Amino acid sequence: MLRNVMDLNARYGGLNAAFLEAKKSVWVMNVVPAMSTNTLPLILDRGFAGLLHDWCEPFPTYPRTYDLLHANGLLSLHISSMHCDIADLFLEMDRILRPEGWVVLCDKAQAIEKARSLAAQVRWEARVIELPNDNDQQLLVCQKPFLKK
Repeated sequence: MLRNVMDLNARYGGLNAAFLEAKKSVWVMNVVPAMSTNTLPLILDRGFAGLLHDWCEPFPTYPRTYDLLHANGLLSLHISSMHCDIADLFLEMDRILRPEGWVVLCDKAQAIEKARSLAAQVRWEARVIELPNDNDQQLLVCQKPFLKK
């Protein structure tokens, strides 16, 4: 069951729109990375909640944690900008993700391989899924365990 979802690289609020189209009652926080094109006005014009955020900084979540974190292309954006280490992003995601919550990352294969090793370091259960129509894109699906071993 999903209640709170965060799209870490929201672009135009497509994940939020998909939940609405599927008639799912989910609260979505659309985050536009500060290092990318500012599409926040488009998200807000659609009536969605959203904000700009620099993922090299802590995200103010109190008192909320999230059931699902989603990001499409965020890893490549961080790797190409060299603004901060991608490990810092994973530590921040681990902090705001509730136990037994899910992380779904879609990105280039090279970024996903690096992310898979980081997921293992924060002790998430992770698996890589090959996308059938795109050889360069992969999906990383992770779940944060209730208790870390």
